[in-house]
Amino acid sequence: MSKKAFVWALVVAFVLSFGTAYAASEGVAETWDVAVGKATADGVSLDAMFPGVVYVHEGDTVTFTNGSMFTPHTVTFLAGAAPLSPEDPKNLAPGATGVKWDGKKLLNSGMMEPGAKYSVTFTASGAYPYYCILHPLMTGTVVVIPKGQPIPTKVQQAAASKAQTDDLIEQADALRHAKHEAQYAHKEDGSFTYKMELGVGHRGFSVNRMLPETLFISEGDTVEWLNDNHYEMHFITFNKPAEESFFLQGGAFNPKFMAPSGGTAFDGTGFTNSGVMMPSQSYKLTFTKAGTYTYECYLHSGDKMTGTIVVAPMDTVKVTVNGKPLAYDYTLPQVHNNHVYVGLDSFAEALGGSAAWDDALGAVILNIGGTYSAPDSLAPASGVPIIVNGKQLVYGFDPQPFIYDGRSFAPVQELVGALGGWYGWDQATRSMEVEVQAGSSSQEPAAAAGAAHGH
Repeated sequence: MSKKAFVWALVVAFVLSFGTAYAASEGVAETWDVAVGKATADGVSLDAMFPGVVYVHEGDTVTFTNGSMFTPHTVTFLAGAAPLSPEDPKNLAPGATGVKWDGKKLLNSGMMEPGAKYSVTFTASGAYPYYCILHPLMTGTVVVIPKGQPIPTKVQQAAASKAQTDDLIEQADALRHAKHEAQYAHKEDGSFTYKMELGVGHRGFSVNRMLPETLFISEGDTVEWLNDNHYEMHFITFNKPAEESFFLQGGAFNPKFMAPSGGTAFDGTGFTNSGVMMPSQSYKLTFTKAGTYTYECYLHSGDKMTGTIVVAPMDTVKVTVNGKPLAYDYTLPQVHNNHVYVGLDSFAEALGGSAAWDDALGAVILNIGGTYSAPDSLAPASGVPIIVNGKQLVYGFDPQPFIYDGRSFAPVQELVGALGGWYGWDQATRSMEVEVQAGSSSQEPAAAAGAAHGH
């Protein structure tokens, strides 16, 4: 098929999909806009051209704008030349904007920072593919039609761009949801290896997030991160020295971050870094001391690509409440008579509620999702009386709720039942996952309730 026939085939396909087209006035040049990448506020980088195919007339100008929040791109028309290497500085040097181009020789914008614009006036009809040197799968096409011939309207092309954007966001959300839980495997010493995603992506988008962003493990467990992304390299860095910057003056990477540092075991101290992780590469780290440790991919700090590893003491029960690890400085959750007991203050706090001691009733008052009226009197019960959203919990098993080291403890199963929630137990990892919707109790909130010292 000749170039001219190919151009018209593209036009006919587009017109049929929308039903109408228009012919511009003779001699009136127009400017068309193309977004070179886009980004969402929740860490999704859309690595595509929007629209993927733009239709213009001879003499029209296309303004390419880097629509990403943090990612640089290029607009590169090879015109039959070999692909350009991103490692060659001259290929990333800024090119002249506002040029006229007939499609016969290579045209390159150089590196465009977010928000940067690059304009080209197309003087000859044809279909001209282009791409980003930094993201080779990020491609687009400019179709140039002779003056006076019909092309899709700006409204139609904007609609195509929006449909393309919506489709990629939907794909990214689906992949993020599918990868939001870590998978675990037994190790020979009885500990576990947890496998999680260091960002995910497919052609056209990247999700620059730790998946999951918070992971609850035990001492001796190992975390393995996989960079499951077609485009982006990532880093995992714990305890970045305050005096060290990830980027040097001029934008170059600091070589101290490019290679692994800190070994394969982590006790919460010292600079520990994966080094650069290219797509499909993985990194393992074994956690040897209980604590809460945050880390970051400093290449995507603007995307808030951060994570938290919460490490519980060995052989303790791990309870997660609405995605929040329940850990505190005193006794961690323990099992008594096949029930998992937790500190009421920590449990309430994880749900955005409160736990307080009521001197008049001699009971612990839990309010979750509102403030509820306490009963006037208590039913006979052994152990520490517990009032959850205005209702007293009464148990038929031992041990009853108790106070240890000045803090009140009660079984998770009964608390969740009183709140109309859900829980699941994983015997292998001795982990309990709890989900409770705030305000799920059948009781109506009261205007006020008394509270004294917390338990």
